[in-house]
Amino acid sequence: MSISLHQEYDGKHVLLTGGTGFVGKVWLVMALMRLPNIARIYVLMRGKGRNVNDRWIKMVNENPAFRPLHELHGADLSRFIAERVEVVPGTLDSAQMSIEDSVADRLRENVDLIVNCAGLVDFNPDVRVAVSSNLDGSMHVADFAASCKKAAMIHVSTCYVAGTKDGFIPETIAETAPNGQPLDPEAEYVRLKEIIEETEAENESEETVRTLTEEVVARLEKRGYEPTEKRVSGTVGRLKAKRLREVMAQAGTDRAKELGWPNTYTYTKALAEMLTKVRYPNLRHTVLRPAIVESALSFPFPGWNEGFNTSGPLIYLAGTWFRHIPAKAGNPLDIIPVDLVVNGIFIAGAAVMRGEHEEVYQTGSSDRAFLPIDRLTELSALGHRQHLRKTGADRVEKLILSRWDALASDPEHVLNVSNIREVVFQVTRYLRHGRPEKIPREWKDEAESLAKSGDKAQRKLRQIEEVLDLFMPFTYDHYMVFEARALDKHPIDEPEFRFQPEDIDWRQYWLECHMPGLRRWCFPSQYENKETETYTPAVPFEMLEGESLAPIPNQAASEAAR
Repeated sequence: MSISLHQEYDGKHVLLTGGTGFVGKVWLVMALMRLPNIARIYVLMRGKGRNVNDRWIKMVNENPAFRPLHELHGADLSRFIAERVEVVPGTLDSAQMSIEDSVADRLRENVDLIVNCAGLVDFNPDVRVAVSSNLDGSMHVADFAASCKKAAMIHVSTCYVAGTKDGFIPETIAETAPNGQPLDPEAEYVRLKEIIEETEAENESEETVRTLTEEVVARLEKRGYEPTEKRVSGTVGRLKAKRLREVMAQAGTDRAKELGWPNTYTYTKALAEMLTKVRYPNLRHTVLRPAIVESALSFPFPGWNEGFNTSGPLIYLAGTWFRHIPAKAGNPLDIIPVDLVVNGIFIAGAAVMRGEHEEVYQTGSSDRAFLPIDRLTELSALGHRQHLRKTGADRVEKLILSRWDALASDPEHVLNVSNIREVVFQVTRYLRHGRPEKIPREWKDEAESLAKSGDKAQRKLRQIEEVLDLFMPFTYDHYMVFEARALDKHPIDEPEFRFQPEDIDWRQYWLECHMPGLRRWCFPSQYENKETETYTPAVPFEMLEGESLAPIPNQAASEAAR
C-alpha cells in the first residue's frame, strides 16, 4: 500500500536538530515548500555568540538554499514562516538539549517526529569534540525523544559506519567492530572517556611540561630573547593547549583504527547507532545513513552545495597540473545528491511515525546506480577541459591545461601530490637560500616573489594531500557497495519525494550540476581564498513580533481538519 507524504505530515509537529547544516537546511526548505500543511517545525539552534533569532534571520536571508522560498512567497514569507516555524534556542551539549523548561514541556507534549541531523563531520577531530557532538549529543536527543508523549525519531548517520570492510554492506546495525571483535557499546563509551582522561593527564604531566619548557627556553635564546618566567610560562601554556588538541585527535584516530574504523568520525557515528539501540529499546526510531552527500540534483536548485565535501578535493585536483588521482580503478565512490537524501529522510520519517519502519535506511547510489571512481575521474577531467577552453586565464590554460587528462592511479605514483609538494619545497628553498648572493636587486625581488608563490602552492598542496589521505580508505583501500533497498518498502504517492537514484544520468549530473555547483559554492572558500557567494532577497525576511513564542496549533483540531 502506498503512502502519501502530504497526508502523513499534515498537522504534524517536527523537531529538527542540525538545521544549520547542509542536509538540515535542505530538509527544512523542502518541508516548507512541499508540505504546506505541516503544523509546526521547531528548529533547534545555538546562538554562537549572537542572539539566536539574529542567526536565524541571517541564514534565511543570506543562504542561497532559501532562495526558492523567497521567490515563491516574496513579501509574505515572514508571515508564512511565522505560522510554521519556531526557533528553539538550545544545544546538544547538555541534558534536555539546554531547552528552557516551559518550551521543553510543550515539545514533549506535541512533537510527533524528531529529525536529528546534528553532528560533527570532521574526519579526525579532537576526540573530545567528537564525543561531545556525535555521542553525548546523540544520547541527549534520544533521551529527549524517549521523554516525549508520542515522538518518534530519525537519527542521521553515515553509510561509512561500516568501517574498513569490503563487499556488500547491509542495512543493519552491526553488533561487532569492523575488525570482527565483539563490541559492548556501553563499555566502549566508558573506554573512550578513559582515553580522554588519560590523554589530558599525560599532557599535564611533569615530563611534558619539562620538555616543552626546555624547547621554549632554547627557542627564545636562539632568537635573542631573555627567557623570563612570564614569557616562558605563557608560551608553554599555549603550546600545551595546541599539543593537547593534536594528541586528542591522534588518540581518537588510533582507537578508531584499532577497532577497524578509518577515522574518529565513522567510529563515533557507529557507536552512537549502537548505543541508541541498546539504551532505548522502546523508542520508535530508525537510522538514516547517507553515503557521500553532494550537490543537489534539482532541489532547492540544481548544483546547490556548500562547505566541505568528499569529491571536491578529487575534482579540484583533476583541474590542476597534478592529475594522478590516488584511487583504484573499478572502486565505487558512492555519491548521492542531497535532495535524494532528504527524500529518504521524509520517507523514513513517515514510516517511523506509522510504526512501520525498518532498523536502517541507507541512501546511496552504488547498489542502484554504480559509479566507479575512474569514470568519475574521466568526467571530472572532461568538465575541467570544457571549462578551461571557455574561461582559461591565459593561453597556457586554454591550449595546454584544457587538454590535460586525469587518471586514477596508484598512491605511490611518481607524480603524486606528496612528491610534487616536495619538489615545490626544494625549489622554494633554493630561491630563498641557495641563490647566488651577488645578483641584481630586481632578480632577488623576483626570486622572493616566486618563493612566496611557492609557499602558497605548498600550503594548497598540503591541504589537498591531507584530505586525499583521509579519503584513501574509500577511494583505494576498500571496495564497498551499500545496500539501499529498505526505502522501497514504502511506495510514495508523490513523485517529487521518491528515492530513485537509478534515474541519475551521471554524465549530465556531473557536468551540468555537480561541477558547476562546486565551482560556484565550494571552491572559492575552500581553495581560492574567496568569499562564498550569498543571496540577497528582494524583500528581506524578518521575524514577526512574538514569532518565537507563537502558540502551537491544537493537535485535535488539526486532525479534525484532515
